[in-house]
Amino acid sequence: MKLRLGPIQIFVSDLERARKWYANILGMKLVKEYPEFKCILMKLGKTEFDIGVPDPSWGEGWNKVKVGGRTCIFFETDNIEKVCKKLKDKGVKFVEEPYKRPWGEMKAVFADPDGNEFNLIEVIE
Repeated sequence: MKLRLGPIQIFVSDLERARKWYANILGMKLVKEYPEFKCILMKLGKTEFDIGVPDPSWGEGWNKVKVGGRTCIFFETDNIEKVCKKLKDKGVKFVEEPYKRPWGEMKAVFADPDGNEFNLIEVIE
């Protein structure tokens, strides 16, 4: 069996605000729009993100989707202090300031306007 990573889904409350934030703050590029589903496909490097407003009419289980909260998405950088400063200069809210984890990695956590939280790490060798 062969598997590959598909788009990472992020749920938001305001699609236009999210489009601008992910493009202007994180540098994602718009790939495709799905206006009938209130979703957009964006890309950062080779990774795709399906960003949209959840709708219970999509079927079973969609009424349980929560907007905002911690994701398990990690963005990696070679200089966490520099990236944190740039993001803060753009008004990004940090939930956790950079700190060294026991296994030697530097980590910070930031949030988008809906409160979706993302991990930012720098691997220290």
